[in-house]
Parts: sequence; C-alpha cells; structure tokens
Amino acid sequence: MSLLDRSGPLRRVLFQVHLWMGVAAALYVLVVSVTGAALVFRIHLQRAVHPELLTSRTDGPQADMVTVLERVRDAYPRGRLSGVDAPTAVRATHLAYVTEDGRFRTVLSDPVTAEVLGELPEHSVVRTLQDLHFDLLAGSTGRVINGIGALCLLLLCATGPFIWWPGRTGWRRGLAVDWGRPWKRVTWELHGAVGIWTLVLTAGWAVTGAYFVFPGEFRAAVNRISPLTTVRPPQSNPDHRAYAPRPTWREMVDLARRAEPDAFVARVVLPATDEASFRVLFVDQRPTPLGSRHLRTVHLDQYTGERLSAPEPPAATLGDTVMAWIGPLHFGNFGGPGIRAVWLVTGLAPGLLAVTGLILWWTRVVAPRSRRRRVPQVALQPGAPVVPLADDVLD
Repeated sequence: MSLLDRSGPLRRVLFQVHLWMGVAAALYVLVVSVTGAALVFRIHLQRAVHPELLTSRTDGPQADMVTVLERVRDAYPRGRLSGVDAPTAVRATHLAYVTEDGRFRTVLSDPVTAEVLGELPEHSVVRTLQDLHFDLLAGSTGRVINGIGALCLLLLCATGPFIWWPGRTGWRRGLAVDWGRPWKRVTWELHGAVGIWTLVLTAGWAVTGAYFVFPGEFRAAVNRISPLTTVRPPQSNPDHRAYAPRPTWREMVDLARRAEPDAFVARVVLPATDEASFRVLFVDQRPTPLGSRHLRTVHLDQYTGERLSAPEPPAATLGDTVMAWIGPLHFGNFGGPGIRAVWLVTGLAPGLLAVTGLILWWTRVVAPRSRRRRVPQVALQPGAPVVPLADDVLD
C-alpha cells in the first residue's frame, strides 16, 4: 500500500495538518487575498478615488524634473524632499516624496505646469488597504503576524497536493469540477481544483510575502544555496563639503544628462546622508514603463557634481536572480495589463480556498460532532451504527 493511499496513515496526518492549519489561518488568508488582489490595481484605485491628484489638467510638453522639485520645495519649506518620479504608464502626474513634521507625505504635481496638486491622504482607501495587507492594521506586530501567516500558507500549499491527489488514473478528473453533483461534493472538488491550478502562484506569494517580513533570514537562506553578490553603490566624498559653489539641482541633472544624452529623466533621488550620491535615473521612453529593470542610474558627487563610477557588477548568480524577482513576482508589475489581470484573478484564489475550506470543515467536522451529541444513548450501545469521523469521509 502506498504511503499516499487515500486511507494511508501519512495522508491522514497530512489531512489533519492541512485541515486545522487552514481553519486557523482562514481569516488571515481571506484578508491578504482580497487586499492583495485589489492592490494589483492600486494606482487605478487611487485614480478613481482621487482623480484631481492623478490626472493631468492641461495639455502640453512634460515639465522638467527640476521645476517639479523646486515647486514642491517651495510648497513645503520646512520639509525634507527625498526625490521625484516622472509620470508612468499608469500615473499621469509627477510623484514627489517629502518628510515634514515627522510625517511622510506623497505629493502629486501637474505633469505640464508642475503645479502642486496636493498629497495623497494619510488614511485614504488605498493606504488603508496597504496597511491591512502588509501590517494587518497592527503596525510592526501585525507585520510579524503577517510573516507567520505567510509561512502557514506555504505549509498549506505543501500539504494540499497530497490530499488532492486522486491517483494515477484519476488526476485529470481532479483538475475539473462536476457542477452537477451535490453541493458538498462540488465544494470539495472546487477547493481541490482551484488549489492545484493556482498552487505555484500561491506558493510564490507565500514565499515572497514571508521575505518582506523576514528579509535577513530569507537572504541568508538563499545565500547558503547560491551566494549573493553585493555591489556597494558609489559614495560622495565628505571631504568635499567645503567645495563652493555647490552645483544646483538643475546643474546636477544637466551633468547627469551627459552620460545619457538621448534618454529621459525618470527619477531624481536627492542624497539623504553626507555620503550618499545624487542619483538621476534615466529611461528610453515616456511615460516611464512599470518596473525598475528599465531604469539606468547615474551617480554624482553631491558636493562637486563629479560623476561617480559605479563598480562593474559581477555575473548574477542564481541567488541574485531569485532576489531580483521577489518584488515583481509578488506585485505582478513586470508586465502589462494582462499580467495584472492574471494576478487579480488568481490573487482571489486563496480567499476562495479559505471560504470553501471553512465550509468543508463545518460540514465534515462541526456538523457531524453536533449530530453525535444529539444521538440517543441507546445508539451508543454495542452493535449500534457509529457516525464516521470527519477525516474518514474524504469524498
């Protein structure tokens, strides 16, 4: 008899692990599934809720990035400006980042006039969705719980296929749902089929979700399998602090353009420390495509404007490739609307699995136990029929 025989001991153990882990994590899985699917189109949601901040009011050539920086600086004279992003394929306005009075502000500017349109509300619908998805509305504690929940989801992905496996002759049947059967059987088949069809993506989201909570541990684990390469970004020389006059923002961007004369400025990042470089990121087309892989960075000494040479990166290892794909795979931002549509639909699958799993638990565990408690004492005498345990009834 195979260890994974439908009545075998290993399958019974895996069934119990899957069942009770699923019940314990069902609400968590439902929440991160629905919020994650919604956040795939977070820019579109923001545009629908705040059209005055994310749509252009005028027609004309795109304002240069330095003008945008200057307008935002003037609007927030006591704030610390971190940088600005040019409009993208899904966001029509400039996006600047300001820290003022201990608060981080996301500021939007008109793409043509550079006029400051306003800032995203701190408690907007999308911000709330993000806080719920990443931190479960519980700050750093919620973030840790989220990471543990992601590991539980990964365990469900690992045990699910063994429970689903219908044997060599029936595996094709297990990929479909017979909608003409009784609803309890349909629920079982739907849970199994959806779980198998979305297994790889769901497991991928679980792994990448755990990474965002435990990045150090994750990198250490990947590094054991395939060494990660580290490239130190070029640094400004603090000894140049006395250099005068310092280049203006416009002069810095013009100096960076010499390295990319035919490209467009996609992002300007202002130095946050005495050693950080002044960074200008370029792209070959407007509006900026989604995904950082399209961007090329020019580093400048923040005191002199001298171009800093970035070290030649070594050949990427398998570990480097894994780390580079964590963000794109989790957020689905490595393709166009088609990829995002797939991420939206499949992102709802874990939520559906949570709901169908709870229904199966209720009908196969809670309801039978309730019926047993109502069985008359005479039925418990020797020779009386016994109500089967929930894990005895798999079909």
